[in-house]
Amino acid sequence: MRIANIIEEGKLGGPQVRMIRVAAALKGQAETVIIMPRENAGPFQEMCREADIDYVALPLSRITREWRVALRYVAFFPYEIWRIRRVLKKGRFDLVHVSGGSWQYKGVIAAKLAGIKVVWHLNDTRMPRWIRSIFRMVQPLADGLIFASERSRDYYGALAGQQPDAVIPSTVDRRHFDPDAETGDDAALAAFGDGPVIGTVANVSPVKGLECLVQATALLLPRWPDLRVVVVGPVHRNQESYHRGLCELAGSLGAAEAIHWVGARSDVRPLLARMGVYVCSSVAESSPVSVWEAAAMARPVVSTDVGDVALTLSGPEGAFIVPVGDAEAMAAEISRLLEDAALRVRTGAAARAATAVFSPDNIAARTLAFYRRIVAGD
Repeated sequence: MRIANIIEEGKLGGPQVRMIRVAAALKGQAETVIIMPRENAGPFQEMCREADIDYVALPLSRITREWRVALRYVAFFPYEIWRIRRVLKKGRFDLVHVSGGSWQYKGVIAAKLAGIKVVWHLNDTRMPRWIRSIFRMVQPLADGLIFASERSRDYYGALAGQQPDAVIPSTVDRRHFDPDAETGDDAALAAFGDGPVIGTVANVSPVKGLECLVQATALLLPRWPDLRVVVVGPVHRNQESYHRGLCELAGSLGAAEAIHWVGARSDVRPLLARMGVYVCSSVAESSPVSVWEAAAMARPVVSTDVGDVALTLSGPEGAFIVPVGDAEAMAAEISRLLEDAALRVRTGAAARAATAVFSPDNIAARTLAFYRRIVAGD
């Protein structure tokens, strides 16, 4: 079976990582070619090469608030659909898998114009109303729907139509993300000192709710003055003003020196291994890869109530889940874990055990079964 997996966002994130991991696990059973944008896709392409996954890079624009890019998206929409359709026809694919969420319209339309069945992968739990409205019009073109989480399925509800569907979460390789494996050294670790370290792995953007983490840090510092908070992830050009605002907020709360913005890392395991507590402060998620990776590293997780985190992870004395935006609750749960080393160990072990369901082989098998169902027309 030949699969074309299409995404219109080139920045490396959870959906892109899932695409590569599943494609690699499917080798020998299905051949996958990833179709991606040329822009902002350097790390994405490098990861494809490392995994020996074929890809095609096209001049695809994306939906954005930047007016010049948005104008280009509208102006080139028909041409880019034609370009994708041409690649699909030439590649003789059996199925098209459109990744990245409900705003990824072009791949769905191009697949139907090419006469190929298409699966739409939905990993959203919060989108603007106008995107939902367009999705309502385009989604009947899809032959099947994959939801990244139960919360995504609930979010779409009646919008999802009557197509066959399946809930298939993200994946994490527990052999790679293993607390007992040798992870190497990281020069950044020396800057954290010997005190407690907490952190998160996230692209710096408003959806990650990092202002809540900054506020929680300020609340923790009186009790833990040597606390260090590590934020691992890039600051893309269109999020520079947001990052400046976070730094200003940290400064106004007296927390600036405690927070380390270390940027993107090709291997986050040494940094995860140093964190006593992993924190997810997001406003919206579905099946967050970074949380599953931290859990696989046996890190106890404190998370806002997003995606299927509460459904998947819980500590032995209850889930460490807090309301979105509640910095006081977040600080209280982090402090509870920092004060109790035995609780951290028990919670981390339970978190790692819970990630067994996310193995690449398991997720690939579920994905392939759904592919076959759609191709067969069941």
